[in-house]
Amino acid sequence: MNIPAFIVVTIVYAAVSAYGLYLIKDAATLISARALYGGLLYGGGFCIWIAMLRAFPLSIAFPVAAGSLIIATHLIGRFYLGEATSLAQTAGVAMIVAGILVVFLRTQ
Repeated sequence: MNIPAFIVVTIVYAAVSAYGLYLIKDAATLISARALYGGLLYGGGFCIWIAMLRAFPLSIAFPVAAGSLIIATHLIGRFYLGEATSLAQTAGVAMIVAGILVVFLRTQ
């Protein structure tokens, strides 16, 4: 498995999907250019997700991509939407990061 390519694709997937969710959440109305653009980005993230599943082992692609999207949406909620973050949420994100690292160590 090409780990540098996997890392880049995962970052792009999480960023595109999370930004699409942000635009949908932040749109004034569901029928607006901002919401439409967000939906297109989120759909683009889905296409990247399908490509990841086809290119990389499922046992690696799924946990890393899902965890990365959770982390990205957590960060966007905190820093762009001003959502409060509890200690439990921060601990959960730290556990997800640790889990992703364990999955990567398993591939070595």
